[in-house]
Amino acid sequence: MVGSGALFFRLSPGSGLVGDINDDLVNFYSILRRDHRELYRALCCLPASRATYYGLRASKDPLPFARAVRFAYLNRLCWNGLYRVNRSGQFNVPIGDRLPHRMWFEDRLAQAADVLRRVTLASGDVENTLRHVRTGDLVYIDPPYRRGAADALGFNRYHRVTFGLEDHLRIADSVRTLTRMRVKVMLTLGGSSRVLRLYPRSLNRLILTTTALISGNGNARRAVREVVARNYT
Repeated sequence: MVGSGALFFRLSPGSGLVGDINDDLVNFYSILRRDHRELYRALCCLPASRATYYGLRASKDPLPFARAVRFAYLNRLCWNGLYRVNRSGQFNVPIGDRLPHRMWFEDRLAQAADVLRRVTLASGDVENTLRHVRTGDLVYIDPPYRRGAADALGFNRYHRVTFGLEDHLRIADSVRTLTRMRVKVMLTLGGSSRVLRLYPRSLNRLILTTTALISGNGNARRAVREVVARNYT
């Protein structure tokens, strides 16, 4: 559940395993680490425009490199940087209100590629990825949720298969197993009590108040609660 990899790239580990169920995301990371220069050149050939955006959004090129270019371009210009797909797995986020003159910085892509070359990439369900964990490892799990969601589950359409309470239950069971293996685990969870009750009470929980990042009206973004849970002190 690496997603944007904010914590991963900030820590810049010397080794590790990075996984996500989103095949397009993992493919992008794979292409980026293999040849960031080629990817940069291809991206720079695409103008920031509505026509290009919706043309790429409608395309379905199966080749890995073309998929990586499409993924990066759409994520760069989509509304609020949101990744969302429909029930067929097709990306369906509209274009945002920004069309920057310069979209890409080669040095930043190079830095990210360097970090990615130190780790193994895995595509698939979180339980399959966690099977590679060994005693003494540190695991960070970031299940989908929308900050401040009224329905307790919130946004979960990162994949054609939605993420729900039963998936939280699976992760909670995995946390118990990893704890018995003496693996350090950290999770970030939405502040919904309905979700938090599914996880072991023994977890140390830090409650944070942040500002909702996604809202149709920027002025309506409110303070919401999220929780950092750990099985270690």
